[in-house]
Formats: sequence, structure tokens, C-alpha cells
Amino acid sequence: MEYALLIYGPEVAWDRMAEEEREERFAANRAFGRSLYEAGVRVVFGARLARPAFAEAGERAGEGLPEVGGMWLIDVDSDEEARAWADRVPLFGGNRVEIRRCDRPRADGRG
Repeated sequence: MEYALLIYGPEVAWDRMAEEEREERFAANRAFGRSLYEAGVRVVFGARLARPAFAEAGERAGEGLPEVGGMWLIDVDSDEEARAWADRVPLFGGNRVEIRRCDRPRADGRG
């Protein structure tokens, strides 16, 4: 089954972050992606999402409110495995991860 691991955090935190801290976050996420690959997890998609100011639809959440800043879409065999990987997502400064099972058949036809 495919699961979206949605990473939420305060958008304004990115604006206030030093370049070194941003690179630390990128490095941690690259390492997480490597660990998924090395464990044989199929990564359908993973990305830092465009800033909300770039989005055309709707308003931003507002000062200090969490917004989706990144995601991983993974294909694993169970809810438990998805939760285990969500627990390993690198989170910083009040970020959180939300797990959503994707409501579509698996690409390999097994579910």
C-alpha cells in the first residue's frame, strides 16, 4: 500500500533559518531517503514542497501555524510499517509528520 508521510512545520521558521541549518535538514532527509532505499522500500515520490507564497490557490495558514513543507510517498506492506518509517522521518523545531494511506490500488496490483 502507498502512504503519504506529510511533514508539517511553521512556515516562518524557514525564513529565519541560517543556510547551515537548512543544509543540515536537507542532509538529514537525504540520509532518510537512503535508509528507505537500503531497506528495499519503494519511494514513489519525495520532495520539499514549494513555498506557500508560490501557490496560487488559497491563503497561507498564517504566522506560526503549521503548513505542509515536504512529503514522502512510500509503498510498504502494512500500516505498522508505514508508522515505523514515519517515526524515522527527520523532524526539527516543532515539525510533525502525518501519515495518510493513499486510496488507490498499488502500482504492482497487490492491493
